[in-house]
Amino acid sequence: MISNEKISPVQLSFVIMGFIFGSSAIITPAVAACQDSWLAYIFGWAGGYILIGMYAYISILNPSKTFIEILRDTFGKYIGSVIGIFYIWYFIHLAGLVFRNLGEFMVTSIYTETPLIFIIISIALVLTYSLKKGLEVIVRVGEITVPVMLILVLSIFLLVMGHYEVKNLLPFLEYGFFRVLKVSFSVLTFPFGETVVLLMIFPYLKKQKDLLKVSYISLTVIGFILLSVVMSNLMVLGADMLNRDLFPSHVTISLIPGIAVEPFISVNLLIAGSMKIVMCLYASLIGITQLFDLDDYKPFVIPVVAIAVVISIWVYDNLPDMVRWAGEVYPYYVIPFQIIIPALVLVISIVKNRRQRTDY
Repeated sequence: MISNEKISPVQLSFVIMGFIFGSSAIITPAVAACQDSWLAYIFGWAGGYILIGMYAYISILNPSKTFIEILRDTFGKYIGSVIGIFYIWYFIHLAGLVFRNLGEFMVTSIYTETPLIFIIISIALVLTYSLKKGLEVIVRVGEITVPVMLILVLSIFLLVMGHYEVKNLLPFLEYGFFRVLKVSFSVLTFPFGETVVLLMIFPYLKKQKDLLKVSYISLTVIGFILLSVVMSNLMVLGADMLNRDLFPSHVTISLIPGIAVEPFISVNLLIAGSMKIVMCLYASLIGITQLFDLDDYKPFVIPVVAIAVVISIWVYDNLPDMVRWAGEVYPYYVIPFQIIIPALVLVISIVKNRRQRTDY
């Protein structure tokens, strides 16, 4: 690690919940399973326990080391550094994708006359300031804002209960079980597999022995909350409208009579999306600093944020292209980052630890 910053188990828990919630409330690949989207989501969520458990166990077997340091220890300085460069790219790329998700939602649903680039740069300026202040300040902000976000989501879930239609869950498995499994894999990679980014944050936890417990509790809480969002959208809108609308959560809450709650979902998205972006950027900054054996990441904050902003604009031609890429390409693009390389690292770490115990 390059600093003595530490975070508590509670703070890490809110970071994990905010990160997973991210942009998942407005864009979820589970809708591709139509009326079985809830089942596809549950399968993806169950797989998330395996992935986040694997990431936590890697960190426990390599205490006080970030994932970049672990890669260099596992694969050697040169090969590990090359793999580390790919991971830094992935972290920045992911930040750019979430920037775009936030921007597209804002200009499509709320600020329809505002240029996309203006929205993204406005968010980027705030996050640049946060990154300059350091990890402890970022997690303290999350400690205040993420609980507010969770309360708002649960409130919205209760307010739309009067519009629920159980018949929207039927017919069950109309398109077959294989389609549900295929969609659940997309759910696994987005958002649960993306927690591989947190391997750069886990070493800052004060009590490493609590890591697995904190990870599983956080995943359980946010998993239920995201399930409530999926079920609400499905039972209110029905499978057909759910599949056709790009931002179903926004349509669902617009049905609440008497009060304008649309701003709440924007606030939720800003809180969680910003948490996810800032964690991705922080992970990439720490990675760059460690790869080049530097003492401070702050000189790189503005260039890295600028690259993420450029990627967010460049990566898609339009909103339908963003949705298509997220559903058809992204799940396969991230397999090496989220599954193959971490699994190899875990196996090698277990073997190394057993050998060390045998030697002693």
